[in-house]
Amino acid sequence: MLSPPSDAHTKSRHPLISVIAIALGSFSVVVAEFVPVGALPQISADLGVSEGTAGLLVTLPAVTGAIAAPAATVLMRRLDRRLAIIGLTALIAISLGLTAAAPDFRTMLLSRLLLGISIGGVWATSVSAAARLVPARIVHTASSVVFGAIAVGSVVSVPSSSLIATHLNWQATFIGAAAVAVIAVLVQVAAIPKIPAAGRVTMADFRPLLRSLPASIILLVVFLSVFSQFSAYTFVMPYLQDVTSLSAGVAGGLLLGYGALTIVGNFGGGALLGRSVRGTVAITLVLSVAGFLALGLGGAVPAVVCVALALWGLSWGNLPVAEQHWLYTFGHGKFSAEAVNASFTSVVQSAVAAGSLLSGMAVNSAGIRSSAILATVASTIGCLLALAFMTVAARRGAEPEPGVTVADADGSKEKHVATFD
Repeated sequence: MLSPPSDAHTKSRHPLISVIAIALGSFSVVVAEFVPVGALPQISADLGVSEGTAGLLVTLPAVTGAIAAPAATVLMRRLDRRLAIIGLTALIAISLGLTAAAPDFRTMLLSRLLLGISIGGVWATSVSAAARLVPARIVHTASSVVFGAIAVGSVVSVPSSSLIATHLNWQATFIGAAAVAVIAVLVQVAAIPKIPAAGRVTMADFRPLLRSLPASIILLVVFLSVFSQFSAYTFVMPYLQDVTSLSAGVAGGLLLGYGALTIVGNFGGGALLGRSVRGTVAITLVLSVAGFLALGLGGAVPAVVCVALALWGLSWGNLPVAEQHWLYTFGHGKFSAEAVNASFTSVVQSAVAAGSLLSGMAVNSAGIRSSAILATVASTIGCLLALAFMTVAARRGAEPEPGVTVADADGSKEKHVATFD
């Protein structure tokens, strides 16, 4: 997240509470997006579709989110961010309610398309809004709170939905997620002050980024990283049950541990970013490849699967944030922060859609093991591309510093890790 200028900050009597309210919206959108993953076996059996086809419940909202992110950035450029965040969070609850009440799979897919609008909009607005509610010196703390909520959402969504679907039904998982979104809306109405739009964003702001070859290469690495993540993650529950022969309860427990390690990776990776952006990205990508490789080759051995999930969780917890830092620091601030955030979100959601879709097709035709194999291939290509690019950039002297020097409100200068919003 790129810190906004000091004059763009909005006063809040209780800034931390306001930031937490925004983070609740981010938490709810992550839970809503991935809650079908834990209930995939039950949805598949109840609605009479294959597990690969049921994966479209993750694919379609990601497609909509990829389109909605840049569109929301432009269309909402004059809208009070408070109203935008509350409206988008309310839309999450509506979509989840419609999904729970859907009489068939086709209707479920339509309700998930509606969720995609919220996904793109929330990612495009939440972190910048949170950053503007706090003093400039703690902008990164506000960003960390929002990202922490995203990490926690990814932790609880799959194991909790698996548990609820196993002991109740899959409809209850969506009702529970809708309740979370409703609570978030109520807190946001009470705690978030007015946040006027800080600036106008047009499609012209996207041109320098899209014309940059280095930025395009980094975004391709991002795409491959996220593609591999959701090739495997969309079908991780049936993989653990069918390939590793674990019960739903044990599989859910392992995924809870995986999720806890993503939080460790998120905060541990944040500390490493302050030292070396390039090194952090490289280490994270290598860990990701190792995790997927272990999962694909040793999927039938529970001990190997535990190691694979540990490596996978640690890497994924930090990977999106590390790659955002990498993109910004390489651009040396010459790109519009809003355009970068929207483009990054669009690439991420496109990769979620492509990964879950192609993995679903592979699962339908070649079996559940193919999801891990596809993830391994994509992550390996992305890692090799990133390392080659870093090597060339370093030789040309284009590799960025791990931080950028910015002027604080009092005129003093301090080095901060650059982040995007």
